[in-house]
Amino acid sequence: MVHYADHHQLAVADIPGLIEGAHKNRGLGITFLRHIERCSCLLYVLDTSQPRPWDQLHVLMHELEQYQRGLSKRPHAVVANKMDLPEAKENLKELAMHIDLPLAPVSAKMGGQLGPLLALLRLLIDHKAEHGISPAAISPTPLR
Repeated sequence: MVHYADHHQLAVADIPGLIEGAHKNRGLGITFLRHIERCSCLLYVLDTSQPRPWDQLHVLMHELEQYQRGLSKRPHAVVANKMDLPEAKENLKELAMHIDLPLAPVSAKMGGQLGPLLALLRLLIDHKAEHGISPAAISPTPLR
């Protein structure tokens, strides 16, 4: 549970990694994708220590779309993880140039930059409740 200062509470589920071919029932496959159907918004967590992290995003979105048209379009943002690693900093710059989505760099290992991530998550939830659409179309600027 995430608790906000205004006493709003948000249930967050950490769903294990989605692999290429999940829509064909590879890995956790269909069972995993069914869990995502119940999510009202999505945070695409990318490993920014790897080259071309935007390719990870394309794979994730493709798998969701292959499973259910429109699933990847739910309110969403990108979490650039592993920012504690040296190579991630340069990859983050490139990632920001390749995507047009809200972007929250974090270090899950070190617990770094979780405040801005929680603020972004709240924005996604509030915006969906008010407008029923993703703020990704409105706020493409990376959060730093």
